[in-house]
Formats: sequence, C-alpha cells, structure tokens
Amino acid sequence: MAVAINGSAAHIVPLLTDHGLSRATAAATLGIFGLATMTGRLLAGFLVDRVFASYVATVFFLAPIAGFAFLASATGMPPAIGVVLMGMGLGTEIDLIAFLVTRYFGQRAFGQIYGCFFMIFGLGSSLGRFLAGLIFDLAGSYHPALIGAALALVATVILVNRLGSYRYPVQREVAPDLVTAPAAS
Repeated sequence: MAVAINGSAAHIVPLLTDHGLSRATAAATLGIFGLATMTGRLLAGFLVDRVFASYVATVFFLAPIAGFAFLASATGMPPAIGVVLMGMGLGTEIDLIAFLVTRYFGQRAFGQIYGCFFMIFGLGSSLGRFLAGLIFDLAGSYHPALIGAALALVATVILVNRLGSYRYPVQREVAPDLVTAPAAS
C-alpha cells in the first residue's frame, strides 16, 4: 500500500506535466490532492467507527486505482478526478494502520507494534518513490509504474480482507445513569 500510494503521489506533478498540463496547473492540482487527503482521512475515520474496517479499506484502496486510470488515460479525462481519488486513498492508510493495530493486536503494546508498522510504512513509501522514478527513467513513462501500483493495491485489498474479524473488538460501556431511570415513588 505504501509503495503504491506514496510512490505515485510523489510523482503527481511530473505525471501531470507529462500529459501536457502547465507547471502552475499541475501544482494547483496538487493542492486539490491535499484537500482530498484530508477529506479521505476524516471520512475513513468516520466510517471505521461504523463499518468493518476491511470494507472501508477496500473502497479507499481501490479508489486510487481508478485515479491511476484517469491519470494514465489520454482521453482528455480531467486529471483532477484522478488526483482526488489518489488523495482519498492516501488520506486513509496511516489512520487505518493505527486502527487495525488496536483491533488485531490490542492496546497493551500499541506503541511498539504501531512503531514497527510505521517503520515498514516509511520504508515502503521511500521505496515506492524511488521505484516510480526508476521506472519512469527506464520506460520513459509513468504508465508501467501506475500499473504496478494498481496491482500492489489489489494485493493490499486481498490481504486486508483476509484479516477476519477483530481479535479485540470495541467494548462499549453504557453510563449507569443512562441504562434505566429509577422508578418514582
């Protein structure tokens, strides 16, 4: 996931300028990407409190694939749509990692476990940026990198859906004064 989404995100401006957009327009589109990232983060956080996290991850990790298709197409589709879809995916990954760690590993050693996952995420992000640039240098196009990122996201969705039910589900407690009101005498 980190290789795919962050590797692609780091190359949005050059990808857009390669499709004929001016640098100013590409940079402005990157601003839209930032707004989509914040929106994705808020929306995913809202949804994981109400819907099983694997379903939320599926939607938000498949959205960038559609975004890649918009960015790779030469049909004149608005690139901003692709950038928004990528931003929505980028806005969810770190938050979902933290949420899933608490649901599958508990909170006893949360900091240590999350730290390990965050380190892996950081390495994947760095590797993704490097690979996207290398693939562009070798192929002369971002299309192979986008295809590879799409395949990585499909693998991510398959894996996250194999996690099964939460080992540590949310324990909701009802305040005692809200359970029943005492009978009036």
